[in-house]
Amino acid sequence: MKYKNWLLLTSLLMICLGTLVYMYFGDEIALRDSKVSSLWLSAIQTTPMTTASQDNTAHQRHKPLNCTVRLAAPGTFPLVALVSSPGSGNTWVRHLLQQATGFYTGSRYHDTKLAYRGYMGELQDPTLGTTLTMKTHKTSRRLDSLERNATAAIILIRNPFDVTITERNRVNSRSHVGMASWDINPQDEEWINNVKGKAKGYMTRPVSWIQSGLPYIVVHYENILEDKIREVKRMTAFLNVSAAVTKERIRCVENNTEGNFHRKYEDKEKMYALFTDDLKKTVIGYMKGLSEYLAKSEPIPWERCLNPLLGKIPNVSSIKPLYDTRFELPSKIHT
Repeated sequence: MKYKNWLLLTSLLMICLGTLVYMYFGDEIALRDSKVSSLWLSAIQTTPMTTASQDNTAHQRHKPLNCTVRLAAPGTFPLVALVSSPGSGNTWVRHLLQQATGFYTGSRYHDTKLAYRGYMGELQDPTLGTTLTMKTHKTSRRLDSLERNATAAIILIRNPFDVTITERNRVNSRSHVGMASWDINPQDEEWINNVKGKAKGYMTRPVSWIQSGLPYIVVHYENILEDKIREVKRMTAFLNVSAAVTKERIRCVENNTEGNFHRKYEDKEKMYALFTDDLKKTVIGYMKGLSEYLAKSEPIPWERCLNPLLGKIPNVSSIKPLYDTRFELPSKIHT
């Protein structure tokens, strides 16, 4: 009984003491609590918060890129020829277009080596409309059923000096990335004829398509090297697929500009040294001939075409332009 009374008395004393403390210090405690609450609210209001949109932007920036490439549904694309001389970088341009749009490009050649390395449009029938473009090295005067179905053309041009070297490497090594032996005599007849043939083809293919009557756009390989994104946007605008070129797809281009078929060169000086002064004049002559067909629409970027490794360059202004007499002369086109 005494224990219960003592417990009751202790409880009453604690209640009284708590009341007295609140009476004397309650306002101060409340003020302190209010200050803490204000500081907390102030911190919430002044600390930058990640909104839903900001959080989504950060997520987009850090998530893995979706650079997948697919075939379009049949009938999606008209047949647009991607025309070039062999060795002009056609396969590389196809890679850039695929990265930028997410759609495969096609070809008339059905190269299984390219298909095996990711160019799945290579084995498609170009007339089905499942691929963005069709690779071809044919002139418009040697068209078969495929080229006759073309509705337009992207004409890819690369200077004949680089084309000759690149194509010789491909043919002699039997590989898109291999290297040929360059232990040859610059006076060798086969070499001289090879250079002259490539120089003439450099002019003939573009001119044949320019005079075909189809809509076309001219793209210089050297301009792509200077600004890949700018030239890719030009081509995709011509193809009417600019909507597919999103910011993410541009990042796909920037993150993988080379593709699977980039050739690594060694001892380039030895290769360029094989172009004698006479061969340089012939090559530049055909370049000047083509430049007259192009007029001012897509001028040849001379400063990027004449590689310093060529050594002394003949005076370009003194070299007469060369033409292919099978085609209408540029003087008659632009008058």
